[in-house]
Formats: sequence, structure tokens, C-alpha cells
Amino acid sequence: MKIPCEIVKDLLPLYYDDVCSNESRTNVEEHILECDTCKKYLDSMNSDFIQTNSRKAAEQAKSNILKGIKKKLLRKNVMISVISVICAIIVLLGGFSLIFHYQTPIPYDNGLVSVEMGNNGMIDVSFNGDDYYCSYEWTMPIEKDGIKQHVVYIYYTDTIWTRNFSKPKKDKQYKYSINNKASFDFDDGNGLIEVKKDISAVYYLNYKDSKMSTEELLKIPSKAVLLWEK
Repeated sequence: MKIPCEIVKDLLPLYYDDVCSNESRTNVEEHILECDTCKKYLDSMNSDFIQTNSRKAAEQAKSNILKGIKKKLLRKNVMISVISVICAIIVLLGGFSLIFHYQTPIPYDNGLVSVEMGNNGMIDVSFNGDDYYCSYEWTMPIEKDGIKQHVVYIYYTDTIWTRNFSKPKKDKQYKYSINNKASFDFDDGNGLIEVKKDISAVYYLNYKDSKMSTEELLKIPSKAVLLWEK
């Protein structure tokens, strides 16, 4: 008995999904051997399944690509944020260092520094300006008229902060003393022996030059201002 095409079409989805009974499967297969219409219907189901799977695969691939792009953009944004924060910190630290710690020599002006010999033999140096960041001093031995003497060179520095924003403190004394003695150990069992340095002069350098040679320092008129002379 030939099964009508409508019944076969109802069975074809079950046949396609392999959930029909063996008898129904046999009837469907016998029918499509003789019916081109139902066979084409079954072929169209195969085609639709392949297209559906292909479309799903394409959509999944597109979704994966979009997810990959989002991850890359997220990593890029995070990296940009981190770099921006680091750059901001560097700029802030650089600005802080520039304002508070970048030193420039204070040029000498009349009365900026006063020097006098104290009663204890120390040489007292007073800064009479508003404020400064740091003071520098070094002593250089010289020989004059066959006598060994010592000459002291000093200078002060300021920063943007001390130059423009720092206010002088009324109760603060900008003063320090230069020791006019030196200690030597002659290794004779008596320990250290103090010897007078015999500082003969104190000069103010108008600029710092760590490469300045002894000969250049001795060119006093062009390099420094005489503050005190013995």
C-alpha cells in the first residue's frame, strides 16, 4: 500500500532526526525511492540544515572576532590608562623636583653675605637675603710669599620655591661658622692634634663650576667677590 506524500512529509522530520520507528523508516525510504517530490523535500531539509549550520558557524566566527577585538581594545585602553597615570606621576614628580629642588646659584649682590672673625677664632658667615636652598663651601690651600695659607670659597643656591614663594622667618638666623682649624693624626700616640688653618680670605663665587681648575679659581676678579680678608 502506497503511503500518501503528505504523511511521508510529516514523517520526514522524524526520519531526518532518526527518531522514527523502524517500520516508519522503511516506509519512508521505500516511498522516496519512487517519489521524486518527497526525495527533493528531504534533500531540501539537508540543504537547510547545512545552510543553518554554516550560518551559525559564520555568526559564531564573527562573534569570536568581535570578542577578540573587544579584548584587544580593553587591553589597549588599560595600557593607555596605566601609561597616562605613569606619565602624570612623572610630570608631577618632575614638576615637584623642578620647583623645590632644582638649584640655581644666587648671584652676589652688595650686602648679600657678611663675614667676620669671631672671638673663638671661627669665621662667621651670615646670609642677609630673604631665603636660600643650600650653601656650599670649600677650602683651597695656597702659598703666598712663601707662607702656606687657606682661601675659602662659598656660594648659595636657591630654587623656584625659595626664590618666589618662601618667606623669610624673622626668628631664623641664616648663619654658619667656618672652622679655622684642622685636625691631623701624627700617629705618635697622642691622638689628633689641632693645627690652625690660617684662613686668609673668603670669596663668594658667582656661579658653580665643578670643573673649575685651581688656576681659574686664582683669577679672583673674574670668578669671585672678596668678602673678607685677614
